[in-house]
Amino acid sequence: MKQKTIGTAEYVAFVTEMKSRILAARVSAARAVNRDLILLYWDIGQAIVEKQKQFGWGEAVIDRLSRDLLAAFPGVAGFSPRNLRNMKQLYSTYAVSEFWQQAVAKIKLAGPSRLSTPIWQQAVAKLSAADDSDSASILRQVVAEIPWGQNLLILNKID
Repeated sequence: MKQKTIGTAEYVAFVTEMKSRILAARVSAARAVNRDLILLYWDIGQAIVEKQKQFGWGEAVIDRLSRDLLAAFPGVAGFSPRNLRNMKQLYSTYAVSEFWQQAVAKIKLAGPSRLSTPIWQQAVAKLSAADDSDSASILRQVVAEIPWGQNLLILNKID
C-alpha cells in the first residue's frame, strides 16, 4: 500500500485548526479556573462575615485565619490577611441588594450602550424579579465571571 504524501495546503489548514482548538481549550480552562476561584473567594468572604456575626469575632480573626491557611497550604498564594479582607469585602459589597439596585438604575439611565443589549437586559430583569436568595445566587455567578483583579478595581472605587 502506497502512502500518500502530506499536502502542504491541507497540512497547514490542519495545524491551524489544531492550534485554534488548543488555544480555545486553554482559554476555556482559564475562565473555568477563574470562575471557581472567585466563587471560592465569595464563599470564604461569606463565611468570615457569618462567623463574625455568629460568634462576635473581630477583625483579628482574619489575621489568624490567614496564618492557619498559609500553614495548611504552604506555597499557595492568595490567603494573606489583605486578600482575606478583600474576599470579605467582595461578599459584603456584592451581597447587598442596594448596591445592585443602584447599579441597575445607572445601567437603565446610561442610554444606548453595550449594556443595553438583550443579554444585559435579561440579567437585569432576573435581578429585579428574583427574590433575595435567587438574586444572591445570580449575583454570585455574575461576579464569578469577572477576574479577581477587575473585582478588586471595582471594590476599590466604590464607597
